[in-house]
Amino acid sequence: MVDDAPRYILVELGAVRGAYGVKGWVRIAPYDAEAEVLRATRNWWLLQQGAPRQLAVSAVRRHAGLLLAKWEGCDSPEAADALKGATIAVARGDFPALAPGQYYWVDLIGARVVNRCGVELGKVRGLRSNGAQDLLEIGGTGPTLLVPLVQTYVDRIDPAQRRIDVDWEADW
Repeated sequence: MVDDAPRYILVELGAVRGAYGVKGWVRIAPYDAEAEVLRATRNWWLLQQGAPRQLAVSAVRRHAGLLLAKWEGCDSPEAADALKGATIAVARGDFPALAPGQYYWVDLIGARVVNRCGVELGKVRGLRSNGAQDLLEIGGTGPTLLVPLVQTYVDRIDPAQRRIDVDWEADW
């Protein structure tokens, strides 16, 4: 985690799928299966047409592969259904702290990736999971590289310097 990350940068973490029940609960499809940030924070933002709107979330719980959330001002199924298709975000500065050696994906995107020979392979364009491990998607001048985000190939991650050192070659 980058400690000096601005609090105002909003990170999209899920989408509103409509109402749940009759008391204004909202179904949220999280972009991450664990939805750790959404479950841990109560200061969300609703991104819909117009300016972002801050939400005071009073409750969140899991339901199958979704989250169910309740916030102030959403008191009926009609109000919840009116939000269908909107995006839910959390300010980066509100993310919970992580243990040493753990990183949020959003903090790795844009980092330079350099191999052991000092060759810059490109920048992290995104991350994905193949089920067994996470993969760094690296874009540069050549084809996109997918580097497993495991200790065998990743020597060091320095989010403050926006740099990741790897044991990987450009032609692998």
